[in-house]
Amino acid sequence: MSPVSLKPQSGQLATRRVLPVISLAQLRPRPGEPVRLETRLPKARYSVRLVGVHDQSAVIVTAPKSRKPLLTEGVSLNVKLLCGNTLISFKSRLLKARSEPFPHWILAYPTALDTVPFRQHTRVPVHLNLLLDKGDADPHASQTALCVDMSLSGASVESPLALATVGDSVFLTARVSVAGIDHVILAPAKVRSVMQTESGTLKVYRHGLIFDEMEEETRLVLAGYVYQQWLYECGELHETEQFAAL
Repeated sequence: MSPVSLKPQSGQLATRRVLPVISLAQLRPRPGEPVRLETRLPKARYSVRLVGVHDQSAVIVTAPKSRKPLLTEGVSLNVKLLCGNTLISFKSRLLKARSEPFPHWILAYPTALDTVPFRQHTRVPVHLNLLLDKGDADPHASQTALCVDMSLSGASVESPLALATVGDSVFLTARVSVAGIDHVILAPAKVRSVMQTESGTLKVYRHGLIFDEMEEETRLVLAGYVYQQWLYECGELHETEQFAAL
């Protein structure tokens, strides 16, 4: 049977699809990846880590460190985890809760997966204040601006003034929080478009930027931030939760 694609609703960030053929083991999620467990009765959420997957047999996760009442074996679970660029969801149940050789839970192996792919060009809405400058070309002309959406490959930046022209090389400087830790991003980019738009009664300039090659550390921080914002928009993470404690 071929994968079934569901038509995305308005504002949805990515197409959800059911993959009845590809198994969780074939996707090869890495041990240590964050996993979200949800129950309806009793209504609760647990943040755990993936230990491993036994093909067609079981999914093993760490036992949650929580003050909430422990679940009884057999309870139904909704499971969510990131695997590469894909958010995976599936239904399962708690088979066993064991304490040796370390506290862990054994979950039923999923029969079907619901996936949301995160693509290189998937843009997520943000509200991020930043500085934009032209580097050595104009070292004293840093301007404040607002980033309104961002992807792994570029961003849209708004300002009351046109800060650059198409083809210009610029630098973005912003402070972001990923997993509760503050980072400063310095990202080189090129201006691909400049458009004058209206925001209420004000006229603003929207600059379409594409990122240039950046340092590995900056790229990883940027990826973590964009993933985090994507999870907020998907409803898989709340503002009060830390990305590292999914």
